[in-house]
Amino acid sequence: MMKSFRKKIAAIVLSVPTLFMASCTDEEAQQIVNTIIDIFASMLGYDPNGENWEDTDDLLDGDDVTSSSKSWVDYCPPVGNQGQYGTCVAWATSYGLKTTMNAIDNSTWKSNKNSTSYQCSPVDLWHSMRSSYSSEVSNKCGGSSFDPAFKVMQSKGVATLAEVPFTSQKMACDGVSGKGKSSNKITSYRTIAYSADMSSTGEAYGMTVNNIKAHLEKGPLVIGARLGEKFMSWNSSAVIKSDTKDYQGQHAYHAMMLVGFDDNKQAFRIQNSWGKSDWGDNGMIWVDYNFFVKQFCFGVWGANNTSSSVATVRKSTSDNISVKVISDVELDMDGNRTVKYTITNNGANSINTKDYSIIYLLFKARDLSNKHILFNNEKNVVLEAGKSITIEKNYNIPAEAKAGNYYTALIADPYNEMGDKNFDDNFSYVTGKNLATFYVTGGRMFNNSNGTSIVSSIIDKEHMNAYSNSEVQNSLIRMKKAK
Repeated sequence: MMKSFRKKIAAIVLSVPTLFMASCTDEEAQQIVNTIIDIFASMLGYDPNGENWEDTDDLLDGDDVTSSSKSWVDYCPPVGNQGQYGTCVAWATSYGLKTTMNAIDNSTWKSNKNSTSYQCSPVDLWHSMRSSYSSEVSNKCGGSSFDPAFKVMQSKGVATLAEVPFTSQKMACDGVSGKGKSSNKITSYRTIAYSADMSSTGEAYGMTVNNIKAHLEKGPLVIGARLGEKFMSWNSSAVIKSDTKDYQGQHAYHAMMLVGFDDNKQAFRIQNSWGKSDWGDNGMIWVDYNFFVKQFCFGVWGANNTSSSVATVRKSTSDNISVKVISDVELDMDGNRTVKYTITNNGANSINTKDYSIIYLLFKARDLSNKHILFNNEKNVVLEAGKSITIEKNYNIPAEAKAGNYYTALIADPYNEMGDKNFDDNFSYVTGKNLATFYVTGGRMFNNSNGTSIVSSIIDKEHMNAYSNSEVQNSLIRMKKAK
């Protein structure tokens, strides 16, 4: 059904200019083409209007790519078929990405990936998005964005296909709420890259081959792509390197899962949701690196099941120190501030505080690449086991900190140089009440009017897309290596 529908639409799109040339003006003919493309795009099911392009990841560089190829195909569920419904985002994120992530993290899921009891339901997520984020999802039977999909998987989870089956024959569009599943959630998600035409500033973010490959080495991703006629009729295992049209201003948008790369082919591997027999290389396709980043792809997203998915390997040591902020207040109108904090030795041996790097970090919420080290503690004090020391330190908000919403974090051993038995108590975040952010502008940080909170982690909270401790530390390690 999907194959014949797709071929009919593609044929009409190609033939409309010729059919109407004699009887229509160019403008009228183009309006008809646009209408047909809009109808087709609704069946594909990606709506860019509901996207939050600011939820970005800290960029990786080419040095983080350690292999010439990577494939997550062995962990993927069988290629599915979304039929004539605009559910591609749900198929890519739920059935594709979440099922694959579960198989990577759990051998039982991998062994049973062909069973509906171990496949995440796209229709359950689709209904949950519509009932939870109606303002961000199309009111028609199709069209959704990645941001609402990830928010639902983070807050509500997603049921399995055995629990909420999909039928390509009939699917209700309204009045149905997704079930969700509290035991099947993600903890965080990120925008890995986006093209310049999706940015409010007109600048691309992270849309490089090396950045995408570096993230693919850690796990599968999902993408938004612009489709042309060649892609629509693709039935080959060869690499697609160009397309006959780039529907500028009238894109046919589509969501799919990115499952690998191969330098020998110079291409990324993509799993689609149009079935195995109707399209592509058994439902998959190879897309040329250069074509992918310059024209085909407009956005890339990733997610984590648990905070340990991105954890830094810790050294084995008997040391165990903890840090905690007591207060952080502004001293004057020039942005000078003072922070009071404690360092506690919870280990069995005495330590010298100068041996531990303890930094105070300012970082922009949802943009960890925008971060500033406010100070580095160099206190030379020997702390016996079980002892604490309280320190006051003056600092100022750097003028180069861009206006926006920020958090601060006091971090012990941020570069994993000393090692520590309990990693999580090496972090102490300062936030507004209920994890609200602070606002920085003109070299000043304005505290939330409801006061501040001191927490050891900002992940697994109500604040969507918060960074885990490991992600913050890994970002600092990369920043140090880059210097």
